[in-house]
Amino acid sequence: MISARAHRKIRLLFLSTLASLCICSPLYAAQKQKQMMKIGDEIVSLEAGHSFVKAQELISNKQYDQAASLLKSFLEMEPNSASAHYKYGFVLLQLGKDKETLEQAKKCVELAPKFVGGWSLLGEASLNLDLRDQAKEAYQKALALQPTGENADIIREHLDELDGKQQDSPMVVLTADPAVAEQNRLNMKVNQALALCKSATDHFAQKQFEVGMQEVRNALKIAPDSDRIKENFVVCLNNYAADCVQKNKFPQAESLMKEAIAIQKQGGITTQSSMTTLKNYAALLNFLGRTDEAKAIEARLK
Repeated sequence: MISARAHRKIRLLFLSTLASLCICSPLYAAQKQKQMMKIGDEIVSLEAGHSFVKAQELISNKQYDQAASLLKSFLEMEPNSASAHYKYGFVLLQLGKDKETLEQAKKCVELAPKFVGGWSLLGEASLNLDLRDQAKEAYQKALALQPTGENADIIREHLDELDGKQQDSPMVVLTADPAVAEQNRLNMKVNQALALCKSATDHFAQKQFEVGMQEVRNALKIAPDSDRIKENFVVCLNNYAADCVQKNKFPQAESLMKEAIAIQKQGGITTQSSMTTLKNYAALLNFLGRTDEAKAIEARLK
């Protein structure tokens, strides 16, 4: 079982904040004699504005690569747009590009120091890069800007984690011994990855499967050799696949099952999880009428 915690719920803040940053309206600049567009509190060229709106649509459809390309072009035209730096950083975060995300988050808060989303993005990017002091400072600034509400509660949970209020995590021991220091470094990475897995559990319980899967993917990237993280990852893949089957999203379900089997081949997965994955995949293949393939999978269960 994956233990429950809400670490990456902050991504909900990112998603909910998007709407407040993309209210666009056409304007007319008399001095320059050309049309302009308003994005939130920012005024940009009409060309840039159209690019921003298109990027927004791509983000809504989770087409992050295309959105990243558009937002990069937008920033070449409007380098001082805090909204675009935030959006670009958010997209880069979804693509797992934490260092680039950090750069955009820093630029965003520099341009818009009172924007809570920018500080939250900075906090997550910093934590992904194991810059814990910087993450803590960013989350504290976000909390100061938004001290109440659900998002504030989420930020407080992040701060609790950064203060070491975690359970079932490897212990970190202060020492000058190089070998122990290296083990400390590895333990910190596992702790960070476990926090992501705990948050994924909460998101799965709320049927927010894509958010949860992104969290466990990040966890696996942080601690790829941890059996505990791989086990959590496989469990999440199975749960998400089950939801896809219920929604008749069979190609997506099969892709998730294949991914789970590929992870299991690396070793470190419990027998129970491995058997569950194979049974689920065989059931899916039988449902799709691919009985020969299902029998091959079932043969591995004997």
